[in-house]
Amino acid sequence: MEDSVRQTGDQFEQWSSRYRDFFAPGSREDVEFRVTRKLVLTARRWTAVSGERIKAATGQTRPRWQILLSLAFAGVTVTTSELSHRLGISWPPLIRTLNGLEADGLIRRVGNPADGRSRLIEITEAGYEVALQVQPVLAQVRAEVLASLGDDELNLTTALLDSILSGATR
Repeated sequence: MEDSVRQTGDQFEQWSSRYRDFFAPGSREDVEFRVTRKLVLTARRWTAVSGERIKAATGQTRPRWQILLSLAFAGVTVTTSELSHRLGISWPPLIRTLNGLEADGLIRRVGNPADGRSRLIEITEAGYEVALQVQPVLAQVRAEVLASLGDDELNLTTALLDSILSGATR
């Protein structure tokens, strides 16, 4: 096995024979590419695993349970704009999902007394019950995925991801 494969812990070098046409070995660009590639792959895999488990346990899709958890955590009504910003979901898919959640009685949209042009979103008791079903499934997936990390590593990972997220949202 090539040293770079051993160091990175994946098979990337084996299927990317022309990679070195783009990045010099050990260069800052090489390392940045590898970090962002792993970040994207990790996010995709996390999304797939957590989504599959929660769908099997509750019947809820990822967009639905993410909205319900966000509303349950907030404990107060929020505007559609606030929810869109918190979840990083663009407006059209958010509205479609909110429509479905409302039709199923899991959320309620009410007029915003501070701004007649917007509506406030609140979670219903039924929606809160779904959030309570989702949380233990997510906790189990997190525990499995992060089991090999100690507390210091988790804290460092959180700090690093905060820094990356800050750079990505500038």
